[in-house]
Amino acid sequence: MDGDRGMWEPVGKTLGQDVLGSLEPTEILYEFSGEPLTFVALDPDAELLLVHSLCVFDRTSRYLVSAVDARILREVKAGRIDILTALRQPRCWIADIAEDASVKSLWRIEFGSIPERILPRPGAMVSPELDPLFRLRLIGSGVGPGKTSAADIRMVAQAAESGLRGLARIALDEKKQAGRVPRDIRHYSDLPYQYSRAASFEIAFGRPHDRLPGVDDEVFDAMGHLLVRGFNALRANGDDRAPIEGLNADQALQLFEAIKAMTPPTRGGVDRVEVGGGLVDGFAGSKVLTRDDRARSVQRIKAARKVPRKEAPFRVSGVIEEADQGASTFTLRQLDPPEVPGAGPVPEIRFRFEDHLYDAVMDAFNSLERMVVVGEHVDAFCQALDVQVAADASAGGTETEGAGS
Repeated sequence: MDGDRGMWEPVGKTLGQDVLGSLEPTEILYEFSGEPLTFVALDPDAELLLVHSLCVFDRTSRYLVSAVDARILREVKAGRIDILTALRQPRCWIADIAEDASVKSLWRIEFGSIPERILPRPGAMVSPELDPLFRLRLIGSGVGPGKTSAADIRMVAQAAESGLRGLARIALDEKKQAGRVPRDIRHYSDLPYQYSRAASFEIAFGRPHDRLPGVDDEVFDAMGHLLVRGFNALRANGDDRAPIEGLNADQALQLFEAIKAMTPPTRGGVDRVEVGGGLVDGFAGSKVLTRDDRARSVQRIKAARKVPRKEAPFRVSGVIEEADQGASTFTLRQLDPPEVPGAGPVPEIRFRFEDHLYDAVMDAFNSLERMVVVGEHVDAFCQALDVQVAADASAGGTETEGAGS
């Protein structure tokens, strides 16, 4: 470890070396080269102690010792809270342990007196295998306990799934071209929930439970590399139409759509989104996306998209039962008429929508009122031109006149 870390001297009450007992490990949570770095011990009253190595100097290991309960220990071992959160307890000590495992010195301290430079980094789990694969953290004036809305929570979960789905699609295309077909896209995009934090709302996802040894790591590495390449291209000065080496036009389009899904919405109390986790940390560390990045991704999407073939607008009513804020799409069901021009009899229609329809779409999704949508077919998808409550539309007409079934 860094030698400078050993220079810090604890500020607190000096205690007898045997106050906490021998600090002998009863369960080792993480070790390196045979040395326990994080472990569980018991005090003389058989109460749980979480012990974590801070530094090593002069053949002495300096440990942070925190009194914990069984629930905290379970959460740490399951990867649902990071080691820093688990150690941040009201009752803390610093223990210097010699090579022969004896306690040389012991101090009762306040956790806040420990320099951040010697503490575990925020988000680090008790072992690297438990670190989240992908996480998104919302930042802004409208985020925090008592502020974060249900719509924001839904948005960040959908943004994670939409973004990962786009990255997985590109990575799997490359695998298929090489003659290797691993699991489907859902395996790499619909990841298991790991934890969430309310302070500046963060949600984290772990690796799939039914892993494919070797293959999964290759796909996730490819997804992370793609994401970082997209970040770099998004912020590079130059032609918005400049290609990304190794990607065709369709793949570039999917990449920028995946990034757009992770960016903050154009309005509301969330103005930044931090993207992190093992998927990107190994390449470039966490990235913070802003509304400017959303605007840039929209420009790159427009530049990458071929000139679409449009058809005459159509008008249909229904209920918006699904909405993906990150991908700017919604699904209309309970259609009337059930036979849609250009599509025939269908149970549902998936629309894309622009930012100016955001409020109308979200209000309709939350209320489940019957809506009238004016849309047009653009190649393989439908674009929403107007969205109104059905009662209002029948009374006053829609903004797009002349669009009928």
